Amino acid sequence: MADTDYSMTCSSQVNSAAVIRLHSLGDVVLAQPAASELNKYYEVFFVTSEQYEPVVSRMPGEIQPVFFGKDTGPLDLRKLINRISPDFVVDLQNNITSRIATAGRRVKGRFRMDRKLRKMVMDKRAESMPLRSWEFMRSAGFENAPDPKLEKSGDTGSEGLRIGIVTGGRWYIKSIPSSVISETSRILVDLHGADIVFLGGAEDKEMILRTAESTGRGNIGVYCGANGVEGLIDTIETLDLLISPDSGPAHLASALGIPVLVVFTSTSPSLGFWRKDRKGNYMVSDIGCRPCHRHGGNSCPLSSEICRKRILPLDLAESAMELLES
Repeated sequence: MADTDYSMTCSSQVNSAAVIRLHSLGDVVLAQPAASELNKYYEVFFVTSEQYEPVVSRMPGEIQPVFFGKDTGPLDLRKLINRISPDFVVDLQNNITSRIATAGRRVKGRFRMDRKLRKMVMDKRAESMPLRSWEFMRSAGFENAPDPKLEKSGDTGSEGLRIGIVTGGRWYIKSIPSSVISETSRILVDLHGADIVFLGGAEDKEMILRTAESTGRGNIGVYCGANGVEGLIDTIETLDLLISPDSGPAHLASALGIPVLVVFTSTSPSLGFWRKDRKGNYMVSDIGCRPCHRHGGNSCPLSSEICRKRILPLDLAESAMELLES
């Protein structure tokens, strides 16, 4: 935990701070409360990958994004830190790259992953990990724990019911089966008159288009990552609700104030990325092997995929509508 004394640092004319969180999308969103709280006292530079600039630009306050290239190393990051020359650093990445880059600098706090506790949670010997956003706040020297929040660009409402469904994803076992997405979409269209948007990255384009076609419905839109994270944010802003695996788009929607039904398959709120009592946590009951992978995994350890295959489209659609109406 950080040792920040704000009365001392302010009186000592400490003016700027650098927050380092290089990846991933969900973690950059979860770092927002810490960055915005620091910005109440200091000029804040948020050091991250260039693709996440649209996220940083939506953080409340005047937080300046500073880009770290994807194929660059710790010495390049060190040069970047030296260039912006902050009075202190909050290292929310805390890997070998950020440690080398900040060697010799004043570091007020580093996020420390409790890998032992995570293993105990995975082995069902511990109940849960602390919320990641809370741990980021503590690393920055704060005890309060607000939920992440991103600013909307303006009036993005649309006529009628518009529901997004995240299709595909990096981790196969964490994704929602395409057959479930197709049938859930048909139910939402036929019973509730919804317009559906399938969302995913460029690598998911073929699956997204195939799934959209399989619905047999005309009011299906797609976003296949053409405009990166900015396009993803712009699309999510137009939704009334998002159905998503435990992934970055779900964190974006939640921070933007869009109701999101987070579908947990191989992961769980116990890993610390979501509040356990949050409205909109959806998972098939009686799955004792969950969580089986810290990121989601690409193969089922039991070769059964029961956490995915037991999802009932009608139940998923009803849960989405209940969340929307709550």
